[in-house]
Amino acid sequence: MKNYKQSVSLIVGVLATIAFGSSAHAQASDALIDKLVDKGILSVKEANELREEADKDFTKAYAVKSGMSEWVNALKWNGDFRGRYDGIFQDNNNFGPKVGSPNSYANHNRDRFRYRARFGLTASMTDDFEVGLRLGSGEIGSAAPSLGGSPFSANTTVGNDGSRKFIFVDLAYAKWTPKNWFQVEIGKMTSPFWFTDMVFDPDYNPEGAQQKLTYDINDDQKISFNTGQYVIAENFSGSGSGVNTDAYLFINQLDWSARWSPKISSRLGIGMMNFLHQNSISPALETFINQNGTPASGIGAQKFNPIIARGELAYTLESFPFFSGEFPIAVGAEYVNNPAASSQSFPGKTYSGKANEAYNFGLQLGNAKARGNWQIAYNYKNIETASTWHGLNDDDFGFNGRGGTDVRGHQVKAAYHIYDPFTLGLSYYNTEQIANAPGTKAHQQRLFVDFLLTF
Repeated sequence: MKNYKQSVSLIVGVLATIAFGSSAHAQASDALIDKLVDKGILSVKEANELREEADKDFTKAYAVKSGMSEWVNALKWNGDFRGRYDGIFQDNNNFGPKVGSPNSYANHNRDRFRYRARFGLTASMTDDFEVGLRLGSGEIGSAAPSLGGSPFSANTTVGNDGSRKFIFVDLAYAKWTPKNWFQVEIGKMTSPFWFTDMVFDPDYNPEGAQQKLTYDINDDQKISFNTGQYVIAENFSGSGSGVNTDAYLFINQLDWSARWSPKISSRLGIGMMNFLHQNSISPALETFINQNGTPASGIGAQKFNPIIARGELAYTLESFPFFSGEFPIAVGAEYVNNPAASSQSFPGKTYSGKANEAYNFGLQLGNAKARGNWQIAYNYKNIETASTWHGLNDDDFGFNGRGGTDVRGHQVKAAYHIYDPFTLGLSYYNTEQIANAPGTKAHQQRLFVDFLLTF
């Protein structure tokens, strides 16, 4: 027994040393334990005890070496770098002829080379707590520099004779998951909602608080309820003559996912947004977000309390040419109705439809999660000007170099995962403004070529 304890202590010490080296070495320690079980040197129970002992020793050693508190279980570094070509191509008739040149049209095309760099740290702690911080590149808004960087993008345009660039706080949050069915989070966070970018840009990181509740109906079906309470504008007027009410946005969504067979699955979601003190959104903030569509403040502003419904049906093929493993195919749709806004058309403009509705139809083939695999996705969107708030949705799908609302058209995205850290992406948009003055239009094509490296 004494020799056994000495052997176990020796093995634990060796495993803790290996685990302390890196995550790859930690995997090697698990492989060593498995080999000892295969050789009959350890039982399964003894192997599990060894893993627990190794984890405890690793935690103690890590706390001593790093100076971290003993309740910190793990630190994870992560990030990415994306280089992008961004081409914006406008129809010459969008803007009319140049002044003094009746036969020569203005060229408002634009070519940009841009990058996005993000670097983050996540600390996992005892009692199911987590703290995250991520820094990201970006640009200060020229319309309102005091408001900071764009809420939609961490892109930085290359130029200005090699000038120094800005770094912003992209994420800063605390998360608590006391039960596997409940989670609460505060700070600046990623969105938990299952909306397409027609409603919620995936690069928009809301600020405030959010909660998630999950109920497993059975092994194949799950219902989730996500709710968020976000600060849109903090207003204070010490003189008493200005706006002194803060603007908040509340979002709730019920989400049901189900697997009907090994090959067929579905997902349905229904959600709603509600503003508090929407009129307290300042004109400066409206200008800062730089989106198309009707503003959410000021005289004649439409109200935004949209109801959003989304559905998706997926089927998995056993194989597909030039694709490793099972091949997923998904079709989906999203519909938005904003009952708080008027559905009337716009006087003096060529227009048909309802101003408070939006819809999106899409098809996705494959995915680019694994090395050597690819993905192609197509969407057609029709986003009326008063359907969803332009301060949240995609800033790329639009016209005149801006995204938002009052726009319709086609979106095609493709990605190929060439190497483990490297993915090549292509995005093409063919869009136009919906409501136009008679005889005018605002048509745009846009192309992204992305080189993405992750770590």
